[in-house]
Amino acid sequence: MFKGCSVENTSSLNGFGQGVEQWVQQLERLKPPSGVDRQQLLELLLAQRDLDALLTVFAERAATLVPIHSLHVDAGQPRALISRPPRADQTLHSYRFELRGQHEQRLCLLQYELERPLTGEQQRLLRQCHQLLSLPLPLYLRLDTLEQQVRLDHLTGLGNRSYFDEVIGRAVEQHCREPHGLVLVLLDLDRFKLINDTWGHPVGDLVLSRFAQLLQGCIRSTDQAFRLGGDEFALLLQPADPEAWRPVWLRLQHVLHSHKELTAFAVGCSLGAASWHAGLDVQSLYEAADAHLYARKKAGITD
Repeated sequence: MFKGCSVENTSSLNGFGQGVEQWVQQLERLKPPSGVDRQQLLELLLAQRDLDALLTVFAERAATLVPIHSLHVDAGQPRALISRPPRADQTLHSYRFELRGQHEQRLCLLQYELERPLTGEQQRLLRQCHQLLSLPLPLYLRLDTLEQQVRLDHLTGLGNRSYFDEVIGRAVEQHCREPHGLVLVLLDLDRFKLINDTWGHPVGDLVLSRFAQLLQGCIRSTDQAFRLGGDEFALLLQPADPEAWRPVWLRLQHVLHSHKELTAFAVGCSLGAASWHAGLDVQSLYEAADAHLYARKKAGITD
């Protein structure tokens, strides 16, 4: 005769059923994206305005698939897409993926730091995302290269005046919302007109190019250097305390005095700096740095 289940057995079966349901839900989460999902993601990637926006959307999607602690991409210029400070007791797992386009052209290198090792299924899902990213990526890389060419000074390779205006405006706007320290540094070369008049413009161009290289080498990766025009240069230091310009100045003086070509032409420079604080707009910040530069030059300050 068939006997009904006891209350205890029924509870066990219910628990088993709940376990199966959770397992099915987990499988559904790990299911590869459908054709519709892939098409939607591709359309979303193609709708982005520039390379940074494209990579941001990709990083957000990848973060839904794996527990990302940090994600860096190198597509000719390193970018941190996701970055979190590690805990002292935390063990991270590194993975590198190289994306290639048609004819095995190298597009970028993706460097993941994950909180847990990748499962085989997670690797497969990530690779599907990588394949979708590799479709629009060549176009966005080309557009980014063209945009950089417009933003760069043709002689020195530093940011040009229009790019400086764009970057400092954005930096001040960001600091108004969330200040973390911004210092503007203005520099110009001493006796540069004499160099041009004595040795000619080819030598003057050489001096500007070599000085720009030294200037770029004296700042951090978070800082930016610009040529404003002629022999005038600018630095944006961020994050930075108000005196952050001093170590930059000391490094610059050291490399200037030890540079064979620039010492041959007695190249020197003057510097002025101003730190942003609440209430300062771009024009006021620039005028403060320019006034500091003028005051130091008038006083003959070289340290």
